[in-house]
Amino acid sequence: MSDVFEQLGLDPEDIKWTDLSLCVGMPTNMFFDDYESSEQVARTIDEVCLSCPVMVQCLQRGIEEGAWGVRGGIYLTSGRPDAGKNAHKEPQVWETIKGRIGGESVL
Repeated sequence: MSDVFEQLGLDPEDIKWTDLSLCVGMPTNMFFDDYESSEQVARTIDEVCLSCPVMVQCLQRGIEEGAWGVRGGIYLTSGRPDAGKNAHKEPQVWETIKGRIGGESVL
């Protein structure tokens, strides 16, 4: 997490990683029910997450907390990737995610 702060010239003591997320202020429902029911919403949220500077931290937190909903560009159910709710993702999206998370074995 500190690598993101260093890149931005910020002191980690002064800011939370969540303050840097692109989804701050977005309707929360877009990451849950709307994501599940609308492929267009799902693709839009995927784009937001893939552009987010704290995507990795978000995904890690979601896995650690056993979360459900979109975290770091992946829809989680009980902290694990949900194949059905991520089925709309094309192979290049998965490649981007894998590249961003550094090859971590969460997929």
